[in-house]
Amino acid sequence: MILNISDPNFKNIFQDESLLLPIRWSGEDFLTHLDNLFNTYFSAVKEEYSRVFPPYDAAAVLRKIRKICNSVKRAVKHYLDGFPATAYKTLSKLMPSLQETPLKVYKKSCTELWTGRTPNLFRVSRVDRYTPYGRTRIFHTPYNLRSKVSSCRYSIAGFPSLYLGTSLALCCEEIQYIPPHGFAIASRFEFERNFERNHTEIDVIELAIKPQDFFEGRETDGFHGRIFDEINLRSPEVRKAYLLWYPLIAASSFIRADKSDPFAPEYIVPQLLMQWVRNEMADCQQYGYNRLIGIRYFSCASVRASDLGFNYVFPVSGKAMPSLPYCPVLAESFKVTVPQFINDYSDLDLCEYALKCDRDLKFIHEV
Repeated sequence: MILNISDPNFKNIFQDESLLLPIRWSGEDFLTHLDNLFNTYFSAVKEEYSRVFPPYDAAAVLRKIRKICNSVKRAVKHYLDGFPATAYKTLSKLMPSLQETPLKVYKKSCTELWTGRTPNLFRVSRVDRYTPYGRTRIFHTPYNLRSKVSSCRYSIAGFPSLYLGTSLALCCEEIQYIPPHGFAIASRFEFERNFERNHTEIDVIELAIKPQDFFEGRETDGFHGRIFDEINLRSPEVRKAYLLWYPLIAASSFIRADKSDPFAPEYIVPQLLMQWVRNEMADCQQYGYNRLIGIRYFSCASVRASDLGFNYVFPVSGKAMPSLPYCPVLAESFKVTVPQFINDYSDLDLCEYALKCDRDLKFIHEV
């Protein structure tokens, strides 16, 4: 049963600014802050549902939301208590319940019906010298340089992932690169949708919706490239699903209080979620095809960055190519343009336009 809560009632739930995303916090006692956030959220949902629906009709949804909040908190507590394996088990037990009411999973393989725009995906990387670079330089960190991979929001230290963004401004913000200081290269990436060629089913899980995206005008104005053209934010099904997914999205969307600290509690939940994604990918390999699962999310580098577009992250499979130290699943899932120096352009918009016009897209292993 779908409880069709109205637009005004739905938006009333998020009238408390502390529930808006991403979340700034003091950096002291992450678990307490998360607990306070979830208590505020649950109270807001309970109050609004009690105004619209009889207690019996709303009870099942409220129980499920409470269970989700408690599971996320327990996972964080286990991690902070020094039991990361138990933390993962706790979160992984929650995921099947959430999958019963999916927010959105975008199918990027041609075996599935696809509608909407083909997203322009970009990657920016700092370099030391002004010299030509090949496509491999802009791809994920190679396996032989795992020691260079630091802890990131959706990947642990030493585990490479491919991070992409829908605008160069967003990509530069994520790596804290300010043109024209130093050198940086950029490429455009495009999904390989032909399943017959890459034998890979590509799915992207939607986690890029902020509560404020449901507010009037935000869902259709394309603010800074945040266009939701494959999901209807006015749909009762989407609203209900979002209420269930909000605790997981919120717990993954804290802005780092101190980026110089070696440990980031803000990364606990998204890193556990990425472990679950990797496990889901591995389960399909026994059936003779690959499955690549990515996550679409908004930037948490800053409030400003969260409005600059969408981020995508795709983990490596653990497999290696015969001749190159890169993931073959990722290598067969994306075509890439030759990297261009951002420094060659007077501004980011011109560089981005040039990359969009560049049709020389090839796989990294193609000559």
